[in-house]
Amino acid sequence: MTENITYLSPNGQNISYGTGTVTRIYAATIKGVVTLDRQLRGKPWVESARALEDLHIGALLLDPGSRKLFAGCHHDGGLWVSDNGGEGDWRKLENGIKRSHIYSLASRIVNGRATIFAGTAPAALYRSDDLGESWSEVSALRDVPGSEEWTFIPPPHHPHVKSVVLHPSDPNTYFVLIEQGALLKTTNDGESFREIDAYAAPDDRQWKEVHRLLIHPTDPDLMYLATGEGLYRTRNGGRTFDNVHHRGLRMGYPEFLFLDPSDHKTVLMAGSHLNPTEWFRDGIADSTILRSIDQGESWTEQNAGFPNPVIGAFEAMSMHLWYGGMTLVIGTATGELYATDDYCRSWVCLYDDAPAFSKEDHHLPFLPDEDREEAMARRGLI
Repeated sequence: MTENITYLSPNGQNISYGTGTVTRIYAATIKGVVTLDRQLRGKPWVESARALEDLHIGALLLDPGSRKLFAGCHHDGGLWVSDNGGEGDWRKLENGIKRSHIYSLASRIVNGRATIFAGTAPAALYRSDDLGESWSEVSALRDVPGSEEWTFIPPPHHPHVKSVVLHPSDPNTYFVLIEQGALLKTTNDGESFREIDAYAAPDDRQWKEVHRLLIHPTDPDLMYLATGEGLYRTRNGGRTFDNVHHRGLRMGYPEFLFLDPSDHKTVLMAGSHLNPTEWFRDGIADSTILRSIDQGESWTEQNAGFPNPVIGAFEAMSMHLWYGGMTLVIGTATGELYATDDYCRSWVCLYDDAPAFSKEDHHLPFLPDEDREEAMARRGLI
C-alpha cells in the first residue's frame, strides 16, 4: 500500500500531498517525534515508532527532494535531521546556528534548490542552502527599528520567530512573524525588512501578538492574519486591515489558517475561545474550528465529532491533499489527534494517547495541579 504521510507539528510544515487519505503521521510532541500508522482506511491507528524522546519537538519539515526530515526543538534542544525521512537515526545540526531554541521551520524551492529557514527564541532567523549542513543568520531581521521592544508575555519574556511565510509567486519575498513584536516583510531575500503594522492599535491587550499569516495563492494582496486580538484581513497587501473576527466572539485566540483548495473564498480557522492566561485559570481552552465561505465576513462552527467542550488547545494542524480530496489533522495539548476527510463536516478521534502537542509551554495549563507545579518549577516559571 502506498504511504500517504503528513507532518503534524505546531510551527513547521503544515501541508502535504499524496494519492489518498493519510496512512502515516509524523507527530511533533513534548516527548519526541511519534510515528502513527494504519494499514487501511477505517482501521485503528497505532504508534509504530518514537524518536528523540527526551526532546520537546516544536516543528517538523520534510525536504521532498532529499527526503530529509528536520525537527526543531524547544528549550534549547537544537535542530535535528533524519536523512531518511524519519526512519532510523537522527543527528544534530549545529554548524552556524548560534541559538538552540528552534521555534519554527519553513522552506522554499527555487529552480530545484531548497532553502531551509529556522526561526529561534530569542528571535533570530537562520537559513541553510545546503540542506542543513551549514547555516547563516539573516541578520537584517534584528536590525529592524523597534526590535529592542520585542517581548513575550510569559517568562523568560523572550520573543520568538513564530512562523516564516513564503510569497506564493515571488521567491525573494517572504514574511516573518515575531511573537510578540512585529509582522515583517522582505522583498529582497532577507537583505532588509520592513514592518507591516496597520492591524495594531496602541490599546491592544495582546499588542502585536502575531500567530499566522495566510496568503491567497493567486491574489497575494489578500492576506489573513491571526493574532492574539483575533483575525485580520487585508485586501491591499497590508496597507489597511479589517478585524473580521475579534476577541469576545466564538474564537478569541485563533491559531491555524487554511484555504479550501477547491474554493479559495473558503477559509478554515482553528483555535480556542479562551486565551492562555484563561487556560491556566479555568483548565480549559474550549477549542473550535470555524469556516467562512465569504472570505471572513461570516463564520460557522465545524465541530461535529469533537467533545463539547474541547479541553485541550489545538496545538498542531496539517492539511493533506490529493486529487479530489483532503484530510485535516489536529493535535491537542492533551494528546488527542482528530481528523476529517469530508471538509470538516465531521471529525473523528484517531488516537487519544499521544504525548501532548505544545508550542513551548502551552500544555502546562491542562496538567493535573501537582504535575503542572512540578513542570513549571523545573522550567523556572514559578
